[in-house]
Amino acid sequence: MRKKERDPYKMTKLQLFSWTGRGVSLASNVVVLGFLTFFCTNMLGIPATTTGALLLASKIFDGFTDLVAGFIIDKTNTRFGKARPYEFSILGVWICTILLFGCPDFGITGKCIWVFVTYAFVNSVFATFLNSSETVYICRAFKYESDRVKLTSVNGIFIMLFCTVVSIIFPILMGTMGTTKEGWVPMIAIFAIPLMLIGMTRFIFVKEVVVDDKTTTSQLKARDFLEALKSNPYIYILFAASLFTFIVSNMTTAVGTYYFQYIVGDVEKMSVIGVLGLITPVILAFCPAIMKKISASRLVVIGSIIGVVGCLVKWAAGANMILLVVGNLLATISVLPLSYFAPLIVIDIMDYHEYKTGKRIEAVFGSIYGLSSKMGSGFASGLVGVIMGAAGFDGTLAVQPDSAINIIVGLYGWIPAIMMAVAAVLMFSFRLDKKLPEVKAELAARKAK
Repeated sequence: MRKKERDPYKMTKLQLFSWTGRGVSLASNVVVLGFLTFFCTNMLGIPATTTGALLLASKIFDGFTDLVAGFIIDKTNTRFGKARPYEFSILGVWICTILLFGCPDFGITGKCIWVFVTYAFVNSVFATFLNSSETVYICRAFKYESDRVKLTSVNGIFIMLFCTVVSIIFPILMGTMGTTKEGWVPMIAIFAIPLMLIGMTRFIFVKEVVVDDKTTTSQLKARDFLEALKSNPYIYILFAASLFTFIVSNMTTAVGTYYFQYIVGDVEKMSVIGVLGLITPVILAFCPAIMKKISASRLVVIGSIIGVVGCLVKWAAGANMILLVVGNLLATISVLPLSYFAPLIVIDIMDYHEYKTGKRIEAVFGSIYGLSSKMGSGFASGLVGVIMGAAGFDGTLAVQPDSAINIIVGLYGWIPAIMMAVAAVLMFSFRLDKKLPEVKAELAARKAK
């Protein structure tokens, strides 16, 4: 009996697990950068307001570079493919992160310049190309939607496991190696060196095999990209909802260090919260089955509502570790749908644009979503710094004023609750799901011709 030939488009186990490497590496970097505000205020002596302004300013620059990166990627055509060559950017992410936390003693102005430039290279250059090429890479490496759902679920499981490990270990190292400014570079290097190697597995083992016609590269004009930005409202709904969600996610990390130092009284107890990440892989394992009955966008709405409840529990917790664990568990669960299944929503948005215009544009939509992730990270750190500075926080003081303590509690609880409520309302208005059967049927008919 003749052996059945393997479908060249079907995902292999090697591809499945190799794909997770870069996601794990970049997500771990986001966790590390969540401690940047604390490093700047308490190690470098930069005022909280100035720190916040620096990080916010970098996000303005980010907005420009994301759109440029999307345009460049959509015009790329190499022997490695369209998105795959940009995987080398993960090396730049970690090298610049080491430089960022190795800031020399230049004085306040010199330190501010150093932080801004190195942070911009991490986010506005290297992470930009990685985020903008993510969805394009998925489209071109995996043909079947079932493989893409499985891929994003497994990718999310590994990301959460690694991020949980980083979240547990990092606060412990802060209490030992990180008590002085000089200890931060070797502390960062402990994570950076192995994660640079892990981050390259996707490039090595996952090739682009699904190739569209050349209208995706050389025939696309600048006006096609501008038209894509003007005519597709769904990408802006996703962008806004993602922005609020990622602000909340990163704000928890940015203000969490202050909360456990000044409210709980022990920063090393943050490791207990970090352990909560171990529950999320279990949840993600059930997502492929769940998504057979509910769309990714509806799953995001449910997650956002859970996030509102979790943030309100944290607001009421005070120093009660049981309530803090419950609140943070709900908050952790709430960001999973958007964090790991947004690329599937972006692919639907790409299909809708091709259905409406007849032109396949990919990286620009991916870059807009990627921008929301980076802006969320930057805005979270920036807002924490600016708001705490305005409330009178001073990292050089042993005892903080009541106004600073109150705003730390607010930033950890009720302010994120409001943002998650806004995200839920935005995604509830996302109505593309109802049009997708018609969209996919029409695109399939066009390709058949």
